[in-house]
Amino acid sequence: MTRSPLGPRHRIAAASAAALLLLGAAADARAALPPYWQRLREIQAILDSNELAQKLHDTPIDRIERPGEDLYRIQAGPCTLDIRIVDDPPDSGQPAAPGPRRFHIETGEAACR
Repeated sequence: MTRSPLGPRHRIAAASAAALLLLGAAADARAALPPYWQRLREIQAILDSNELAQKLHDTPIDRIERPGEDLYRIQAGPCTLDIRIVDDPPDSGQPAAPGPRRFHIETGEAACR
C-alpha cells in the first residue's frame, strides 16, 4: 500500500481550495443574465429612451434589428438610427458583484430619406 505524500490536513486544505474555485466559477456563470433576458433588457432600454424619441421626432418605431453585437438599428417611418449598448464603468471602490449587465445606450444620429 502506497502512502500519500500529503497528510490529512493538506488533503482537506486542497479539497477546500478546489471547492472554493468551483464556487467562484459558478458565481461568474451566474453573473450574467441568459441571452433572452439580457436582450429583453436592452430592447426595453431602447424603447424607454427619451433621446431616441426626440431624434425620431416621436415617429413610432416600425422595426428593431440587431445587426451586430451591442448594436441595434431602429427604423421609424423614413428614418433609420443606430444605437450602441455600452457597459457602465464599475462603481469606484466597490467590488464586482454578480448580477445583470450594467449598461447604457448611446444613440446615433437619425438618417432620414
